Amino acid sequence: MHRLQIFPADRLPVVGGAVLVLGAGVYGDGEPTSILEGRLKTALELYRTGKVQWFLVSGDNRQSNYNEPQAMRRWLIRQGIPLTDIVSDYAGLRTWDSLKRAQAVFGQQKLVIVTSDFHLPRALYLAERMGLTAWGVPARTDDRPRASQVRFWTREYVARHLALWNAWFPPDTRLGPREPTPDDWNAIR
Repeated sequence: MHRLQIFPADRLPVVGGAVLVLGAGVYGDGEPTSILEGRLKTALELYRTGKVQWFLVSGDNRQSNYNEPQAMRRWLIRQGIPLTDIVSDYAGLRTWDSLKRAQAVFGQQKLVIVTSDFHLPRALYLAERMGLTAWGVPARTDDRPRASQVRFWTREYVARHLALWNAWFPPDTRLGPREPTPDDWNAIR
């Protein structure tokens, strides 16, 4: 099996384990941006159809008034997801960090990555470089204005070059101790 595969949500095979939802901004009121909400809706669909068993929400919270994992967690709870099926990674400052921490801190060797279509190739490339087995699912998108599409693709162009650099010269990532996940709790039962 090839390590990296991209599937639309309805064609993803049952993988089990975690779906990694990568952060994408929150509004001033702490609610997910439309891009982040699209990622959450896609991950929720995978969970409700039994293709994954739990959520690993990863993002930035470097400022006291900005917290992507908390916004994602609150959104999922409002959708009826039990707290025990949501694990938050508060140090996912960049894609590299989120993936490295999923592997080293949360013990994942295989996972489904949900992110935006423009971001998915980079996330999967980095996962492969880390030795992860990953399935990518592009997030639902609402019609984005042309100006924002250009901004995202421009940012992604720069970020892809940084990803190559990171793959060749892996940066230090704040790892911390291994944290338990629902996979660990299910193994005990």
